[in-house]
Amino acid sequence: MKTNIEYVKKEKLFPAFGLAKNNMAYVREDLPKSVQAFILQHELYHLEDKAKNWIWREIKANLYGAFMPFIGFIYCCVLSLSRDRLRHYYERFKKGK
Repeated sequence: MKTNIEYVKKEKLFPAFGLAKNNMAYVREDLPKSVQAFILQHELYHLEDKAKNWIWREIKANLYGAFMPFIGFIYCCVLSLSRDRLRHYYERFKKGK
C-alpha cells in the first residue's frame, strides 16, 4: 500500500510536529526543513511499526529518524523544550499513549 505524505498548517497538528495515521504521514509545514526531514522519517517509521507499547514505539521512531538527518533530530530536540511541547509529552505520558 502506498504511503502518502502531506505537509499541513501548524494549527492542524499543534502541539505535535507530525502524525502517522491510516497510511498517511503528516508533517507541519512551518518547521525548519531539517526538522521536517527528521519528522517525516519518524512518522514513516511509525506507519511500519507494529509494537504496542507507545514509549518503545517513540524510542524506535526517534532512533530511526535521528540518522536521517541527524541535525534535524538535534534541532527537533531543541524545539521540543517549549512549554507547549513539554505539556504535550506530559499529557501523553499521563494517558499512556
